[in-house]
Amino acid sequence: MKPIPKRLLIHSASLHGVTEDVWQKESLTTIAELCRIRIEPMTKLITDKQNRQCTLSVMLFYDCRNSAPQGVQFEVGQKLLWNGTEYRVETVEPLYDGARLHHLEVGLV
Repeated sequence: MKPIPKRLLIHSASLHGVTEDVWQKESLTTIAELCRIRIEPMTKLITDKQNRQCTLSVMLFYDCRNSAPQGVQFEVGQKLLWNGTEYRVETVEPLYDGARLHHLEVGLV
């Protein structure tokens, strides 16, 4: 399968790790400045591991060949800053092309 074309990967965003201090105040540390990604608005109801229901706001598409930087590890709980709005990573779905990872679909709330 061919990679997602660069002409469709028109967005950029910053990915941040979240740490809390003893007073539960969040502090963000920059993990990566993402480029050549795609972010699409959506409304999808999901149930997480704690059996909570939430609605995904947007879906991030990260192509394993054309998106940069390469090798970014997405984890539930990370924050993404895009278009002046902060989103939380809720789901990470790897999609394969045979035996190789093709792209990641990251659900954001």
